[in-house]
Amino acid sequence: MSIGVVFAFARYIGELSRPKPKSTSLPSLDPKMAEHYAASGLSDEEIKLFRKTMADLAEQIRTIEALTKEVPKLRALTLNTDLVDLLHAYFEALVQAPQRLTDAGTFVYQQVPNLLDLMQKYAQITHHEVKTADTYETLDKAFSTMTSMAGKIKSDYQAFIKDDLDDLDSDVRLAKKHLDPDKVHETE
Repeated sequence: MSIGVVFAFARYIGELSRPKPKSTSLPSLDPKMAEHYAASGLSDEEIKLFRKTMADLAEQIRTIEALTKEVPKLRALTLNTDLVDLLHAYFEALVQAPQRLTDAGTFVYQQVPNLLDLMQKYAQITHHEVKTADTYETLDKAFSTMTSMAGKIKSDYQAFIKDDLDDLDSDVRLAKKHLDPDKVHETE
């Protein structure tokens, strides 16, 4: 009888320590965002896929942000490269242009997941009590790779918003032309 109690207790402890599955349901869709997605030309199925993809991406970005607060060297990386701000800006640009999800596929499906994986492993290794010269060399390589990844994300983000910047530049030139038509002709 005591063996049964031990097994029952062990099972109970195991159930308590098992991670609870995360809710897979998305929050309800805001009517304003539903209108935005429809105006962008997305079907109902595409909207569901986009929202699921963005929810996953948001979770990955939150995890990256938490890791940068936990590990000083990752915080330095973030401060030097504006990584977290960059990830949020890219995310927001994608929300504003959901029809361009395929244009940001590398960011969504490769860069952020790979960066997160590398950061998680980096954080795990930095918490090891004993580190060898090889460990430090590997950490340095990982840090260098993450820095390069941040630079690549930045250049991809700039390419993603280039049309917006070009449109703004054209609007500024047109506005200047209307403000002082004589002065614009003198400088051309």
